[in-house]
Amino acid sequence: METQRQKMETQNGKVRGWPLANEYADIFNMETQKLELRDPRVVERNWGGSESTMYENRGKDWPLVSRDEESGQSEKGQEASKYIVGWRLHLISFALLLSLFMSQMESSIVSTSVIAITNDLGGYEKSSWVFSAYLLTYSGLLIICAKLSDIFGRKPVLVISIVVFVAFSGACGGSQTFIELIMFRWVQGLGGSGIYSIATLLFFELVPPAKWPDYTALVSAVIALSLICGPLFGGAISAHGEWRWVFYINLPIGVFALGLVLISMPKRLQTEPAALRAKLPWWHGFQLSTLARVDVLGALLLLGACLLLSTALQQATAGVSFTAAKVLPLLVLAGPVWIAFVVWQWFATTKRTSPEPVLPWRLFTNRVFVGLILNTYFAGTILTVCIVQLPQRFTTVNGQSAFQAGVRLLPFGAFIPAGSVLAAILIGRARISPLYILLAGGFLEVIGTALLSQSSAEYHISAAQYGYQILAGTGVGFFNATLVLLVPYVVDKRDLAVGTAAIAQFRLLGGAVGLAIVTTVMNRSIAPRLSEFLAPKQVDILLESTSVLGMFSESIQSEIRSVFSYGHNLQMKALIGFAAAQVPATLLMWGKEALSVPKI
Repeated sequence: METQRQKMETQNGKVRGWPLANEYADIFNMETQKLELRDPRVVERNWGGSESTMYENRGKDWPLVSRDEESGQSEKGQEASKYIVGWRLHLISFALLLSLFMSQMESSIVSTSVIAITNDLGGYEKSSWVFSAYLLTYSGLLIICAKLSDIFGRKPVLVISIVVFVAFSGACGGSQTFIELIMFRWVQGLGGSGIYSIATLLFFELVPPAKWPDYTALVSAVIALSLICGPLFGGAISAHGEWRWVFYINLPIGVFALGLVLISMPKRLQTEPAALRAKLPWWHGFQLSTLARVDVLGALLLLGACLLLSTALQQATAGVSFTAAKVLPLLVLAGPVWIAFVVWQWFATTKRTSPEPVLPWRLFTNRVFVGLILNTYFAGTILTVCIVQLPQRFTTVNGQSAFQAGVRLLPFGAFIPAGSVLAAILIGRARISPLYILLAGGFLEVIGTALLSQSSAEYHISAAQYGYQILAGTGVGFFNATLVLLVPYVVDKRDLAVGTAAIAQFRLLGGAVGLAIVTTVMNRSIAPRLSEFLAPKQVDILLESTSVLGMFSESIQSEIRSVFSYGHNLQMKALIGFAAAQVPATLLMWGKEALSVPKI
């Protein structure tokens, strides 16, 4: 049966099937009524003058137009006045994209420098924590950051996030132990979470809906570009300098972006929720009634559930048995915490008016949105694992330097933005249903990961691997742009911030958990095979730091590379399952007709 969102019918200035447009229509109608009270034509009509006499007396000052035309023109003018234009829009956009580039690049820049980091600080078997420590807080607080920006305003939350990110980037660079680095990465992720949440959300409020496809493609391209540049910068810095500059590089970029935000961005955007309280004193946001809107319990439950699951998997990654005290209790606790989070969201949505739930229950019952969440989770796993593990394969199996490994990843990284731009064009201009784009992306990912799972253990890199990367990268690009673009069309305006942040949060969460899973699979498969021709102590040293690979004879090196190749291929086989799962997740979003983006 055709759903309401699939019926595009204009009536009384509203668009049926597009909840966000209806919200804006209500706002425009209220604002038009306010203007009418100040309009001398309306005042004269209210005082009893005839409409014809009124316009005749006004002459050239008030051109004769019909009431419907007058209302339409007024509404269009009000709509246009809500958005920033010109050089100020360009400066804000550049600052947001630069901040987004910086925070997102941090999730991939260590992929080619982790070997140099662990060679200096030790802890190769725990190397995945360098990624996961950042990703856990980066992905765990996106929704709560969006909620805080609804209450305190977009700009204050963005500024604080940039300051925290830059400060702890410097702390990461100054780390003297591996544990220190992991702890600082956690806090660095807090700042990155706020940057990502606000930067991606603001473009839906900075520009009118007609420009959303273009700006969504731009945001997706910048995110993908950061993933390309991350491994290249990390490899170049590690090969030609000190690995600490992998983190220090954020200092000048962050300070510059912060300056642009402070100069160009207004205190309140007219389209953000906090604009309604623009005339209230600054301390109003700290009143108990305002702070009570924040769903602290929901945020803690969500973050706790993510931490318990990921920490257990990280311990297993380091070789700890799943039945050990460091793993099993965490896995057992994770289930009830996830259940508690869902139950609390239901209770907070249906039984209470405060706080505002982190993930409202109405989104759980929205079949299309659930499909978006599942797809973004699976796509996040494929993206993160490929970005992190493919360079490590080139380093350990093919003997490439960190920089060379980053260069070898270019086909995958370059076709992510290409796929994002192509998806935006097909959806926004060619009017192709987003569901067809998602299905095509899923099939490309399945084919690409399946072919990568058959990569040879030879020292020489086959040219075919680059083609496989292109297939997988294009599929990821299709998902990146389409999933973000669909959010405002399937949720109400009141849920726009939460919906946008949820897509980002579950994509990053999928990356963090997925990376832990495939790393565990690899480590548990290669350790027994290495033990067949290496002493236990040698295996421990090799897993601690792969830089000792050159100390073995050429024949042993060949066997070691063959084992690592087997482990990396096993990771790609695991990704086939994640890619295939996107097909039923997309079908879940299907109604009587394929979902489409309305022409505005």
